Amino acid sequence: MGATLTGDKQANFKKAEQYLAASYGMRTFGKLTEIPYADVFDVSKKSTCKELVMQVQYLQGDQNYSSSIARNNQARGENINSKFVSTGIGGNVKHDLVKDYEEQDLRKSFSIKFAEHAQVKDWFITKFRDNSEVAGTEGRGGNDWILIRYADVMLLLAEAKMNLGKDAEAIALLDEVRLRAGLPSYASSRTNASYFSKYPTLKDAILHERRVELAFENHRWFDLIRNYDANALVDYFKKKNQSDYGNAKLSNISIKDRYYPIPFDEYKLNPEKMYQNTGY
Repeated sequence: MGATLTGDKQANFKKAEQYLAASYGMRTFGKLTEIPYADVFDVSKKSTCKELVMQVQYLQGDQNYSSSIARNNQARGENINSKFVSTGIGGNVKHDLVKDYEEQDLRKSFSIKFAEHAQVKDWFITKFRDNSEVAGTEGRGGNDWILIRYADVMLLLAEAKMNLGKDAEAIALLDEVRLRAGLPSYASSRTNASYFSKYPTLKDAILHERRVELAFENHRWFDLIRNYDANALVDYFKKKNQSDYGNAKLSNISIKDRYYPIPFDEYKLNPEKMYQNTGY
């Protein structure tokens, strides 16, 4: 069941529900399944895809105003993203995320790929592609940077409804996103022991869905700090498997990572009274 809220938090979630529902109601398509996942990132469809709400636009082939995201993410020995010949590991993907994709998830094969080159042998990001002749070997792609799209709106709306105790409505939105990805419904998935163990609550399920649906679109950190306080966020990462994070030491994570330090120049304005966030 969704959380029981009172006071300001409930009022805020009601406002979130109101505005997100209004945004969702402005869509020009029926169900999300009408729009293939790959179409959302197709450079040739960036002006026509009905899921897109707001993007930062780039000019394909232009030396100054093109996008380099496709080439920058490409790993050595690969050409799925761009005609640019990469010499590095590209946009590396932590194994914790790789394992978060469910077996039948159609988004996995589109979003990430394992690079077999001897100097890589790891996963890299393939979600943003422009292998066109116009982009060329310099990798001057036309990939827009997506700021918001309807799957994002839908899952945020599901989160708001869940926090208001409207679980059935939240699940309906969650299921629509999962259906496009080729996955079973939330109710069906909960009968799977592995799924239920990883995502025992509706909150966990929505956060999981946002992670794999919106991977590499710069939403994850904000999803986590919105749903966990500083101590709970540390606990969340401490439960992870270190081997899935490579050189990034999970043992170094503390509550200080939830906050920014107070700049030294600000401290100098009043050294006697100015505080510093814990850990800095």
